Amino acid sequence: MFSVEQVKNSADPHRDISGLLALIHKNGPNSSEILQLVSLYKEFHGEIFSKIEEKIISSMGLFYKVSTPKNLYSFILSGIGDEYKEAFGKTLTPVQASVRWALEENQFISISAPTSAGKSFSIRDFIAQQTGDAVVVVPSRALIAEYINTMRAVFGVDKGVMVSAFVDDVFKKRKLRHIFVLTPERARELFLIKAELNVDVFFFDEAQMSEEPQRGVVFDVLVRRVRKLFPLAKLIFAHPFVENPEAQFKKHGIEESKYARSYNHGAVGKICIFRHANKKDFYFSPFGEGGYLLDNCIKFDGGFEKFAFTNKHSILIYVSKASIYNGKFVAPFQDYIDGFPAVVDTDALEMISTIEQMLGADEKEHRSAMVMLLKKGVVIHHGSVPLDVRFLIEDFIRQGHARICFATSTLAQGINMPFDIVWLESMRIIGKTEAERALAFKNLIGRAGRLSEKKKFDYGYVYTKSADLFSQRINETFELSEISVVDNLPTEVQDDSQELVDSIRDDTFDDEHNLPRSKIGRLSEDPIFSACLRILDVVYLTENISDTVVGKDNEPNRLVLISDFKMIFEASLGRELYDGEGAIFEQAIRILLLTLGGKTFREIVGQRFSYISNRDGNRTGGAKFSQKAEKLPDSSIKKKYPFFTNTLAKDVSYDAIVFDTYDYMDQVISFSLSDVFSAAFKIYGEKSKDVRSLKMLELLRFGTNNDTYMLLMRYGFAPEIVAEIAPYILRINEREIVFSPNIKQAPNHIQEIVEWYLP
Repeated sequence: MFSVEQVKNSADPHRDISGLLALIHKNGPNSSEILQLVSLYKEFHGEIFSKIEEKIISSMGLFYKVSTPKNLYSFILSGIGDEYKEAFGKTLTPVQASVRWALEENQFISISAPTSAGKSFSIRDFIAQQTGDAVVVVPSRALIAEYINTMRAVFGVDKGVMVSAFVDDVFKKRKLRHIFVLTPERARELFLIKAELNVDVFFFDEAQMSEEPQRGVVFDVLVRRVRKLFPLAKLIFAHPFVENPEAQFKKHGIEESKYARSYNHGAVGKICIFRHANKKDFYFSPFGEGGYLLDNCIKFDGGFEKFAFTNKHSILIYVSKASIYNGKFVAPFQDYIDGFPAVVDTDALEMISTIEQMLGADEKEHRSAMVMLLKKGVVIHHGSVPLDVRFLIEDFIRQGHARICFATSTLAQGINMPFDIVWLESMRIIGKTEAERALAFKNLIGRAGRLSEKKKFDYGYVYTKSADLFSQRINETFELSEISVVDNLPTEVQDDSQELVDSIRDDTFDDEHNLPRSKIGRLSEDPIFSACLRILDVVYLTENISDTVVGKDNEPNRLVLISDFKMIFEASLGRELYDGEGAIFEQAIRILLLTLGGKTFREIVGQRFSYISNRDGNRTGGAKFSQKAEKLPDSSIKKKYPFFTNTLAKDVSYDAIVFDTYDYMDQVISFSLSDVFSAAFKIYGEKSKDVRSLKMLELLRFGTNNDTYMLLMRYGFAPEIVAEIAPYILRINEREIVFSPNIKQAPNHIQEIVEWYLP
């Protein structure tokens, strides 16, 4: 293959491009190196390339781009696209068609393909054409927002399909087909209403999460439970850049009606740029020997920064999550951001105003850098941004309002938001091994380049300051283990996951209580029943829960509740919490009690911000202690450590409190604690017949005993928004939801949220 220097200085570009065409015709666009060369010839020899461009597109199988062929070659190949359209109703690429045939003919499918190859599109289209319920399992909360938007767009105005991130069986007045979009942790709720569902497809996207030590246990346990309880369902595993997708079958003993293939075919090219130590920017190739050495590179005239920040390109800047929390991420780009004009689009301003209100950033002392940047068309995206806010941010990006997106590795987890440029400000990628870091890296840079429907070859740019590490990672391969973590538990999670894994192996997992039977036994002992009774006595002492758990005077009550909840959780573990775990647990219970007391997300964030930033002391001195949210149990967190280290109270970041509060509510309370507490009160209620235990179960699931609020959440509305929607409800029950006529006067964002539910 040619170096960048050879492409730029080619004596006969037409001959070279024709040679690439012949290669793609024979093998397809089956390597990143081929796509890079095509991109470089278009970059350096655009006029000559344009004469062959349509043939290149056709040879890549992008038939939907060439609706009216202008040459015989493209006309002949378009016949293949016509065959696919006749078979599947859409003009698919060869990769997409291959995946669709596999889906039609097999119960178990495991595939791998590069970002932008269209594998997820093909699978979503297949799901859309089925008639039963479907479950899409994604690795992160960040992906839930994207998938819900995408699936709702697939079904359009079809009010017979309910797409939700909340598992329930409501709106029985309509004969509904359910599409659930869930993380592995949320998917546990499926098993509680299995009898009411008709799930015939499970789609596990970004299924390489099976390789993670802690979440891999949750993922593989879920797969085992699905196979046991939904034996006839079709299981689909999709991955990016994995060499051996068939390993998923070996992990779970799948031997019949299976299909596995690793596709290397891409659809979008990448041009790589690096900043040399001499402060100049160069085109380079990460492929081949020494592709990043200056003799093989070409200088990027005028500098890449000047090219990138012209307000003509959408830019994803990859930064570390730590830099977002401490605010340092923006400094290298501040001059450019200051030069951006303020956002003036009416729709964009309404989205910003809604986000500001959701976060509590509309109060004077709650200075949110995230909201201030949005007003310049600059967004922040990562997994700790509250889910409803993330919905709006992703809409903001898709509608073209975002000039820059600062993002962490959540965008490496499969979110389909392409940009013209991926700017690697950091090369620190999370991963246990170099192969894992390389996989996440490839997924991240896959966001460079927008695949359009126009008759043109699409490519994007990737910018780095470390061409050698870039080259090393892009050439690294990744293989799935053929042994499930359930069968070979990693040492670092044995203390916390062994009991769960043993219960799956021994078939002693209790589906009704969603816990191993051994945990159920410990939660059935008299001291735990006494703790449950004391909790109920405090929480339901008066009609209003807030009267006993909220406010300075109720601190003694809160200490009792923290102690009793801790007793229940430690009993479930069979050990005491370490000091670091205990600090997280106490903060989680304090937030839980605020939620039970009726406080909104923005109020809880405001209260935590006031405390940590020492508002009562005029923000003097250092930040007060609070430990960062982490999932529990985690026996590696033995010691306490402050969230804000060496930080003055006046410098505490409001945004950091927003993100941490959401992590506490989502990762700690919802994912780590709720199952245990729910099981404890269910067991206690079954034995004692104390009806208050049913009310507590409602509180733990919904955060409220308000019937309207609970039903709204069961209908799929986010907890953060139900208080706004409730005044417009005329009637709601499991059978139907009816809005009052004044819904037509509701704010636009409310009308958009409820539109699907209207007659």
